[in-house]
Amino acid sequence: MDIISRREKEKKTREEDIINAAEKIFTIMGFNGASMEEIAREAEFTRKTVYQYFTDKEDLYFAVVVRGFNRLIYYFHEEINDGCSTGFEKLESLASAYYRFYKDYPGTLQLMNYVGYIKSKNQNVTQYLEFNKFTDLLAQEVLNVIDEGKADGSIRTDLDTMSVTYSAEFLITAFFNMLSVSGKTFTNHFSLNQEDFIYLNMSLLCDIFRAKK
Repeated sequence: MDIISRREKEKKTREEDIINAAEKIFTIMGFNGASMEEIAREAEFTRKTVYQYFTDKEDLYFAVVVRGFNRLIYYFHEEINDGCSTGFEKLESLASAYYRFYKDYPGTLQLMNYVGYIKSKNQNVTQYLEFNKFTDLLAQEVLNVIDEGKADGSIRTDLDTMSVTYSAEFLITAFFNMLSVSGKTFTNHFSLNQEDFIYLNMSLLCDIFRAKK
């Protein structure tokens, strides 16, 4: 039993090392510029070893993205559990969690935002299925916050819950995607404090959904 556990632990460690290497190479070279050979070299494994864990580059890309979504949802839970009393406050906390994630994992966020350009050759592979699970889970997290806010009167009730959920996700994701691409150039050009600029935009975005008193 101990031998099996040790083997499983070694397998998990190797898999994590490969994902770490892939995240670094994808961030530096982009998805199209990266190769399994480069990733194997970064992980200090042979290509054969990498292929024992991941079927192809797309499979490995989705493994990186899945881990990113997992981290983001963890940030969501941390922020929501930090003294929020209304649905609207939780919605603001989701935006704050996204900002934290942007600061901690800017390269990963760019990779996650690139996901629409990647088509898995085999949509039944584990990592692609995990990706779909986490995107559904993320939407459910936002939906629960919207429903709670509508119930407690802090979020507008005249809007369809699903529409609000997808709009909130889209607006916040789009903002941080633009910020990761050209944010520093933009804020520097206009002599803006980036953190103040981010908080202003998050406030404006969230206020769209706030119930009017």
